[in-house]
Amino acid sequence: MTEPVIDEAVFNEIASLMGDALNSFIETYLENSPKLLAAMKSAIPADDLEAVAHNAHQLKGGSGSIGGMQIFRLAKQMEEDARQLKKNNLGQVLAELEAAYGVLAQELKTRL
Repeated sequence: MTEPVIDEAVFNEIASLMGDALNSFIETYLENSPKLLAAMKSAIPADDLEAVAHNAHQLKGGSGSIGGMQIFRLAKQMEEDARQLKKNNLGQVLAELEAAYGVLAQELKTRL
C-alpha cells in the first residue's frame, strides 16, 4: 500500500487551527521548502553535515505541520544521518525528498 501524499487528519487539524491563514501557511511552505532542499543539495558535496542536519530539521518541521508525513520521515532520516556523520546515503535520501516534495507541492497547490 502506498503512503498518501498528505495525512488528511494532520492537514485538517492545521486547517481548522489556521482558518483564513491556511493559504498563507501553504504558500510559505511552498516558498521555503525548495530553498531548504537546495541548501541540502549544496551542503552534501561540501561535506557540511551541520547544514544538512539544520535544513533537514527545518523541512521536517514544516512538512509534519502540513501533513506531508513522507517528507517528514525522509527529512528526519536525513537529519539523524547527518548528525551521526553517516553520509553515504544522503544523496539518495535527498533525491527521494525532492521527488516526494514535488508530489506534495502539486497536491498543496490544488488546495490553495
